[in-house]
Amino acid sequence: MSIRLRSSRGRVARLVLTAVRLIAVALAVVTLATSARADDDALAPYRDRFRLGMEKYKGGAIGEAVRVWNAIYEEIGPKRGYRLSFNLARAYDTNGEATRAAERYRSFLDEVEGRQRANEAIEPLVEREAHDATDRIDVLNREHGRIQVTARADATLAQVDDADPRLGAFTAYVAPGKHVVTFGPGREDAAKVEVTVAAGEIVVATAPESALPPAKLLPLAVDPITHRELRRPFSRVVLYAGGVATVASVVAPVMAYSYANSLVTTYRSTTASQASKTQAFGDYSGARTLAYATVAAPVTLGVLTGILTTWYFAGTHEVSVTASGDVTARGGVMTMRGTF
Repeated sequence: MSIRLRSSRGRVARLVLTAVRLIAVALAVVTLATSARADDDALAPYRDRFRLGMEKYKGGAIGEAVRVWNAIYEEIGPKRGYRLSFNLARAYDTNGEATRAAERYRSFLDEVEGRQRANEAIEPLVEREAHDATDRIDVLNREHGRIQVTARADATLAQVDDADPRLGAFTAYVAPGKHVVTFGPGREDAAKVEVTVAAGEIVVATAPESALPPAKLLPLAVDPITHRELRRPFSRVVLYAGGVATVASVVAPVMAYSYANSLVTTYRSTTASQASKTQAFGDYSGARTLAYATVAAPVTLGVLTGILTTWYFAGTHEVSVTASGDVTARGGVMTMRGTF
């Protein structure tokens, strides 16, 4: 009798262990999916556009790649788009736009350093890119002169040589030599400041206080622009994982019920030996209890998945942002309204 009890307990223990392992795997799937970065789903609509930019970049159409990537970067911002910032920096660097390249390298490094200070895990690829970005900034600093254009309270537009005018303070990377900084380009009363800078040197250019009168509003208004998107409460990957986990957890009760039924079959068999019937009778109680217990996992996961599905669709709402404004000679006035 004692041998039979050990055998019975051994079979039940193996079934329990198998069930626990299956449920653990199912729960791990849900946990991993839930802990995935929340911006994965939000970035999904941009991946095709990113690949288009990469095709342009690899094909040598650097300017087109920059336009595609920069549009995405402006939409998602520097925090979510910090990896894209590195791609933009590479593209600007390849295209000989040292100022823009340095700014994007710096933006990328600032975000990486912030994540490191927060003790977030950094992928090895990102670490290599951070090392490359640091090296490139050092090279750009050594090979170029830098003109620090200071911002005035009236937010004057400034232009270095024939580059695009920019608003506010910025640092322009230029070839060593003489350069002209124009404050208020396109205006009759524009002020020009000539500076000379050597490689690795930094000079400061500031508009003369008497050169520019107070700005006036131009007869130009920016038409209202509205951006709308549906905001989900979490990634749909969670729903997929919940469904997979529920299906996986069904395996344990199926195995447990199959084993219990096999014991009943053995006990009722006319060809089985008396010892086998006695063994089956002794094992049946534990097997039946295990079968009932393992049903709890798929039921619980099924209910959880149902709740998450309801939350996913019921919690979806529209985000709307409308921007409008007036353009001035030295900047602009913008109004933004949004519903979140």
